[in-house]
Amino acid sequence: MFKPMASVFTNHQIAGHFRAIERAKTCIVPFHFEIQGQEYPTPAKETNWLRRLSGTRSEKYAMVELTPTKVILWSPEQRNLGEMQLSDIKLIQIGAIRWHATAGLDPRHAFRATIFVVTDAGNYYFANSDMDVLPAIFKFAHRHGIPVEDPLRLMPLLKTGWHAAAKTLHETYAQLCEHTGYPDSKV
Repeated sequence: MFKPMASVFTNHQIAGHFRAIERAKTCIVPFHFEIQGQEYPTPAKETNWLRRLSGTRSEKYAMVELTPTKVILWSPEQRNLGEMQLSDIKLIQIGAIRWHATAGLDPRHAFRATIFVVTDAGNYYFANSDMDVLPAIFKFAHRHGIPVEDPLRLMPLLKTGWHAAAKTLHETYAQLCEHTGYPDSKV
């Protein structure tokens, strides 16, 4: 099992900077994901009527795009930050980190999905605010023959729906991450 270094969890960076790829090799960087046309998290509806008419968006995000042949990283300005072939990926590890110490009114906001991509050239550490990205990545990876590790055993939990899974995850997170290298406290 791939165990991430503890330093990965201590430094968070803003995505979209031209050095986001280099930063993603040393710490968790938040990115949106686009998996064969579906964006995670789903973008909010545009409120500016001029932008709606023109088909553009006010908010822009750094994006990891998964296609049938390669992975492309885009800056918020739609600059290509880098590409890699799917065949270069040795494995993908999916997980979750505690983002807030308490569950609050909605336990779904207490966690962020983590996607660690392991390659011979280096490892890449991504976070995403939508936990629904994990089943999508799991399906995509299996369809393309990429091994997936799930050390926190999230996939069976997520089959019950994210709201129910978040409550269970909030209660059992410390036990689940005990031997995985994931921190059990808020990151």
